[in-house]
Amino acid sequence: MIEVAVVGAGTAGLVAARHLINAGLRPTIFDVAKTVGGAWTPPSSSSSSRVKANDTSHSHPARKMWNGLTTNLSKYACRFSDWPWPEDASTFPSVAEMHDYLESYAECYLSDCNFQLECKVTNVEQLDTEAVDAYKVEWMDVATQTMHSRDFGGVVVATGFFHTPQMPSFLDEYNNRRKPQILHSSDYQYHQQFSDKKVAVIGSSFSALEIAADITKSASRVVNVLPSVPWVLPRWIPQIAAIDDELADGNDTAVTILPTDLVLYQRTQPFPQTPETTTLTRESCRERHEYLQSLVGQKQRNSPLGEPENWDEPPFVAISDEYLDLVREGRIEVVHGRLEGVEEEGGLRVGESQSISDIDQVVCCTGYTPQLHDFLSPSILNTLQYDQNDMFSPLTLAWDTLHPSLPNMAFCGMYRGPYMGIMDLQARVAAGVFSGSLSIEDEIYQSALEKCHSIRSTKPRAQFPHFDYTGYMDTLATLCSRGEYPKFNTNTGDAVVPSFYQSDSELAQKCKVELQKEIERGQDGSRMPKLLLQSILGQYTFDRRIVHLQTSKVERVSGTVKYSKYSKAASSTSGEEDASSDLIAKTDNNDNPVLYREDGLYEFSPTQKFEVFREYEYETKYDALDIYFVEGGKRTYLFLSLKFVPETSTRHADGSNWVKATSDHLCIKDLYSATFRVKMMGSAASEIVIKYRVKGPNKDYESTTILKPITTI
Repeated sequence: MIEVAVVGAGTAGLVAARHLINAGLRPTIFDVAKTVGGAWTPPSSSSSSRVKANDTSHSHPARKMWNGLTTNLSKYACRFSDWPWPEDASTFPSVAEMHDYLESYAECYLSDCNFQLECKVTNVEQLDTEAVDAYKVEWMDVATQTMHSRDFGGVVVATGFFHTPQMPSFLDEYNNRRKPQILHSSDYQYHQQFSDKKVAVIGSSFSALEIAADITKSASRVVNVLPSVPWVLPRWIPQIAAIDDELADGNDTAVTILPTDLVLYQRTQPFPQTPETTTLTRESCRERHEYLQSLVGQKQRNSPLGEPENWDEPPFVAISDEYLDLVREGRIEVVHGRLEGVEEEGGLRVGESQSISDIDQVVCCTGYTPQLHDFLSPSILNTLQYDQNDMFSPLTLAWDTLHPSLPNMAFCGMYRGPYMGIMDLQARVAAGVFSGSLSIEDEIYQSALEKCHSIRSTKPRAQFPHFDYTGYMDTLATLCSRGEYPKFNTNTGDAVVPSFYQSDSELAQKCKVELQKEIERGQDGSRMPKLLLQSILGQYTFDRRIVHLQTSKVERVSGTVKYSKYSKAASSTSGEEDASSDLIAKTDNNDNPVLYREDGLYEFSPTQKFEVFREYEYETKYDALDIYFVEGGKRTYLFLSLKFVPETSTRHADGSNWVKATSDHLCIKDLYSATFRVKMMGSAASEIVIKYRVKGPNKDYESTTILKPITTI
């Protein structure tokens, strides 16, 4: 039985060990930490069912997550093929949930595995390739500071691509001599550590945008310096699709609200979707930009962030539910450009001409390097054509997994943007080759190495080396399964998730049922209130027409409306802060109600006009959108409880779709019948129509208000 050293006990190391055991091999897992989980080990102050809140012994040296972080992909993508999530797991798991998931996986499949924890691997070198034990592994026992060495028949490197924090080179001379204090995103744990501070967040990645949004809960000022502009998508996306019904009109559509990954990662052709796409033409870049714009809607265009300018180059994507709205409401200041240095007086120099002053702390979300030169021998690194300064693709490998000149050595999860489904399949390929059950022809190896060379040399580079997730999954599956799987979701338009890439049909079928339930929940209207509440944030012009049905008299009101969630309420016309500024409490942003503030001119008659304003609070409650009266800056009583129901509508030429909610409310003796319609373009509202039919002893009128977004910043 071949013994294999697995370097790393994080996500990639655990799944590698699992498949090595399945292939009849014996893995020994090394990790410098005291526990498994790698980057997903919770911060010491977070709670977990397995890691006590104050147990700092579980603080992993490679931990990259912060309190409050949730995955940007759903649990359907963040899983191994053969290990389902518990039924009560969050759709977007927290750090603690991810760590519990990995620990339970290890307890189930690796209970008899040889774990060498608190052991730092310092050297891996190739021995005689003809020998049974072809690799020498040296490590240091961290607890005893003693060195050890042993020969193994194989090695899997699973230390993670995001291993060592990368800081801007000019900071080598800075040394935090004065303000501002500079730290890397890996040192960020919770927003309270920046209470009342003025903070600059450097970067345009997922972590940069999410950390900037998180810090607004405590900091007095947040500035985001972005070297590039990504498309910012929320975690939930409304997908508009034609209704497959013989009785439906050809243009009838329905809205399904799904996790972003279930929308983005859908097949464009039946399985196998190969060969994997690794280069983008100008035309394909523009198509991707147009598609992403259709998902975001006009919200990003109408913000200081703006949209990416050059659509001839590959688009970048970040996922954040709140970042765009925090930018639009002024809670996050946006500065475009690259951080070039820190001035003597502490100002941040951005680009050639910009300077940001009065900053207390800087969080650099500037990426990581795999740091393989810390333990792989020069000979191995030379074979891999390793470039330690290349943060995009530092190695030349077939499928980022194998090299024919390094038999029985494999890499798992060692590429930029690793997904758990990819790691799972890489581990199967490696285990198959190590055990001899999978033989790969030289011609196939060379073709894969040439593709890797092409990826490394392509300019301009895409956001990730393997941006074609489906093509990459199908390539690996075809390699290791010989067509045995996937058996589900193999048609055009089907969602691609790891659970279908396995031979256990019962588990795959279970996931098929779970996905169908997810789709049904996305269509039943229960997710619409929260999505809609986020979509309407911003400023609008409005025009209201009030028709008194008994007398045919028409009155008009026009002006502006602001839906705000994160900032203080608008000031009164006198310039003094309005009492309603206290409406939005200092709680987590997700819990905030939305304040509706209307300022207008009431045209009672051609000669009688009055300035008016009114305020309401909007709040989601289960499957309803509740609207409350606000008087004197305080919420009073419930006005309407709007219910969204599944509804068909006609898709417009611009790709928009209407959603509708209704409510009846008896206000003393007057019955208000309300209809609330929102025209959705992607994740943003492009028009709102509010109608009231009011009947009572002394009232009989119809009010129609049309709101349109203000497109200037």
